[in-house]
Amino acid sequence: MDKQKFYALCGISAPIIFALLVVVASLARQDYSQTSNFVSDLGVGPYSFIQNINFFIFGILSIGLALGLRGALPPAKSLKAGVILVIIFGLGIILAGIFPESYLSQVPHNLVSATAFITIIAAQFLVWYGLRKEDEKIWGTYAKYCLISGLLSFLFLIVLRVSINYYPDYQGAAQRLFLAVPWIWIGLSGLKLLSLEKEFNG
Repeated sequence: MDKQKFYALCGISAPIIFALLVVVASLARQDYSQTSNFVSDLGVGPYSFIQNINFFIFGILSIGLALGLRGALPPAKSLKAGVILVIIFGLGIILAGIFPESYLSQVPHNLVSATAFITIIAAQFLVWYGLRKEDEKIWGTYAKYCLISGLLSFLFLIVLRVSINYYPDYQGAAQRLFLAVPWIWIGLSGLKLLSLEKEFNG
């Protein structure tokens, strides 16, 4: 299999596998609420290994996508920075599984999770910025999508923060709303890589 195709498949499969394993882990927990509990809450208690493995898999696949983006994107500084941030994001997700909420205190987990959230939002903006003047036929739609996805990610992060402070009964739903946007960006970026691989290799 071509390396770029493999990296593309990493991005495509990452959010799908993550969502499936969250469903499996949550179904194994009768006391778990999709509305009020965070995804990370699945990383402690019964069957916590499912979600912690899920973090590891998702982080590795996200880094795979970053390697694919590094090979496909033009050599602009902002794009290189965006790729580095996707790698940092993947590492942050891996560390979220290594340091679950129950590790010493919630501080290490919250720190790596917050870092991951911030970096994946910034990565979307940097990819858009680096592609905004590139060939419209190749990057136009994708570049605009990166901007829209980045803006929505930032907006829903604010919604999540407000929910945590004022509507804790719905903080789990707010987190899922936020996560859906960058997670889908990862999957669609994988699809973009796959389309580029097919275009360049016939």
